Amino acid sequence: MDIRNIFLIVCFLLDFLLAIIVYRNNPRRETNISYSLLALWAGLWSLGIAIFRTSINFSTQLFWNREFILAAALIVSSFLHFSFVYSAKETEKKLKNWQRFLIYFPNIIILGAVLTPSVLIEDIKIRDWGNESILGWGYIYYGIYFVFIWTLGTVNLIRKYIKAQGIFKAQLQYILTGLTISVIIGATFNLIFILLGNYKWIWLGPYASFIFVLSTSYAIIRYRLMDITVVIGKTAVYFLSFATIIAIAFSFFYLNEKLVSPLPIYFTGPLIIIVSIFLFQFFFKFYEKIASRYFYYSFYSYQKVLTDLGKNLVKVLDLKELSSLIVKTLIETMKLDKTVILLREEKTKDYQILKNIGFKEENGISLVKDNFLTHYLERTQRPLILEELSLIIKDAKDEKEREKFKSLQSHMRKIEAALCLPLLIEGKIIGMIVLGNKISKEPYSVQDIELLIALANHSSIALYNARLYSQLQDLSQNLQKKVEEQTRELREAYEELKVLDKAKSEFISMASHQLRTPLTAIKGYLSMILEGSYGKLPEKVKEKLENVFYSSERLIRIVNDLLNISKIELGKMELEKTPTNIEELIQSCYEELKLEADKKKLNFIFEKPKEPLPEVEIDSLKMRQVIMNLIDNAIRYTQKGSIEIKAEKNNSFILISIKDTGEGLNQEELKNIFEGFTRGTAGIDLFIEGAGLGL
Repeated sequence: MDIRNIFLIVCFLLDFLLAIIVYRNNPRRETNISYSLLALWAGLWSLGIAIFRTSINFSTQLFWNREFILAAALIVSSFLHFSFVYSAKETEKKLKNWQRFLIYFPNIIILGAVLTPSVLIEDIKIRDWGNESILGWGYIYYGIYFVFIWTLGTVNLIRKYIKAQGIFKAQLQYILTGLTISVIIGATFNLIFILLGNYKWIWLGPYASFIFVLSTSYAIIRYRLMDITVVIGKTAVYFLSFATIIAIAFSFFYLNEKLVSPLPIYFTGPLIIIVSIFLFQFFFKFYEKIASRYFYYSFYSYQKVLTDLGKNLVKVLDLKELSSLIVKTLIETMKLDKTVILLREEKTKDYQILKNIGFKEENGISLVKDNFLTHYLERTQRPLILEELSLIIKDAKDEKEREKFKSLQSHMRKIEAALCLPLLIEGKIIGMIVLGNKISKEPYSVQDIELLIALANHSSIALYNARLYSQLQDLSQNLQKKVEEQTRELREAYEELKVLDKAKSEFISMASHQLRTPLTAIKGYLSMILEGSYGKLPEKVKEKLENVFYSSERLIRIVNDLLNISKIELGKMELEKTPTNIEELIQSCYEELKLEADKKKLNFIFEKPKEPLPEVEIDSLKMRQVIMNLIDNAIRYTQKGSIEIKAEKNNSFILISIKDTGEGLNQEELKNIFEGFTRGTAGIDLFIEGAGLGL
């Protein structure tokens, strides 16, 4: 075979392999689809020309002549498609179906022109240098269409290149360079020369795809173009696994043939297939381990790493244990030589080393001393990769910032740091993970970076929570000490108060006893004077003495209340329980206070129970005091309306209720009704003489 045709077949194979690898990396991404189609048509273009040049049969020549003309048209359509969807953003631009239709529809017209005699191909002649296609009248329009579409796609990419920065700009640079050189060579020998009547050099055009493959491959390796290095590694493992299985299968067949009585093929064939299926997974894992262990090639499942880390992170709250878990995950997943986790103090904004593997202690902290890196990562919210710093320096517009980046680049190289990963909470940096190089010296892929960002998000939350937990523990310990100190002081104060309170209660009890005796005597003598035991009193004097008598009664009640309070507080209150008819007790209170209610013209009602109430074991005198207090309060603070008293059996209890239409208490006052010497605002306004001791 002609050496030129062999090179054309090699071009086809390289383009075809590139198409498969790019597509396999992400079959759902439109950028990958359009780019793999571009590589595929370029390969089929080379293949078509190779077969056309070697064919001697007219129908075969015509078929492959049509094939490579149509393939060339599809190349520019795919290129235009790629120029629209290729983007530096996280989410690529997706075209609508009608837009895709407009891009690829002209190829249907070209197919019709190719199949119609004399439009694009008039005849095919065999020359001494090879086969020659005699072009039809429509080929000039085909050439114009080709140039127009390629120009439109190139303009799209150039516009994106002008606006682009960093790694995206570098990717575009190599894509544009490779494609431009390829199209210039291809258009020169496969369009311009042909239109000028020189068909002899047609085989040179497809060689330009070598440049296309080389520039693309460099962009893949150097600038993570579509991140297909992982796919290449996986493909190599798959290839070795398949090759091993095929070799084993052939060995079985060979050994079977050497047997004295070879086993029939219908038995050995299915058996070897079944064994191969089971062995494939074994060899795949085997080669994957070899690649990982000896070549330090990292194979990992994105979801599995995140799931496993997520499960472990929620179990750990200790900062040291948590940092060890994160570092271990990073080193094992990425096959790193070194990494360090730095945590930023909330108040001082200084960084502290949380976990360090591989870096020198002073180097681990040196990157963040001037806060330039911190401000940059906080602004971009993205990892900083050493290999991209050259592009960032080139794009920097401010000279001072450019010098800062240069200094940072030099520093990262010096300490062998390859990537700085920010730990962010609500857009603010709480720490940083600095990663060294992969042991394999392989660059960080797009998949690696996406995984690292996801890991950083998980780790940021976990580390933030762990730090809060640590602070809470410290606070709890300090608080415990303070509580113990305060408790001791309160206990001492309480003991003092108990002594004072006891002294107060004893004083009140003593004073009440001392007051009650003379007050009883005063009341007795006043009663006798008012009854005329010492002679008839003038009306004016009698009226004044009655006031004194009522005041002495009120004073005796207050003294009795104080005496009761002191007994309660000293624990000396004794209950004298006797069987009591509660209905009769209420009735006597009702009759005693009815006169007061009638004076105020109140509707005073005692609603007796439907069924007789049972006798109860109570201190009747104290219960009478309780009921009298409640009814007396109702009468005092009700200006008009009614007072209703009820008593009824409620399960194993007797419920006594007094309902009135008086002023009542607000919610705040209700909280304090059983506190000594406290009264509601209505009580103070309507009855100023109350002491607040009744309840």
